[in-house]
Amino acid sequence: MVEIYSLEQMKMIRNQKRIERQKESAESGISTAVVCGQIVTIGDYDCDYHSWKHFIVAQIARLGFLRYVNLTGWDINELVEDLAGSDDPNDDIWLDDAAKYFDAVEANY
Repeated sequence: MVEIYSLEQMKMIRNQKRIERQKESAESGISTAVVCGQIVTIGDYDCDYHSWKHFIVAQIARLGFLRYVNLTGWDINELVEDLAGSDDPNDDIWLDDAAKYFDAVEANY
């Protein structure tokens, strides 16, 4: 028997599968986020990005500075200062943006 799904149903199924894969990764100690519909990994070893800050910098490069600021609501001067700072690259400010705008899931350590 063949089942036919609407476009909305297919999107919902695909989203649920992505969420399940991200949860499985988190349980395995791997942090993830979504970029252009693809799951990417964030972490120290064999991952797409080394830290949450590295991930956010890459998204700024991909989107463009002004588009990123418009998306997130950051004050442009504050963002520049925080990017230039030598704070922890896994600080919550970077994780918060990743979670809010890129469906990030932090690993369960």
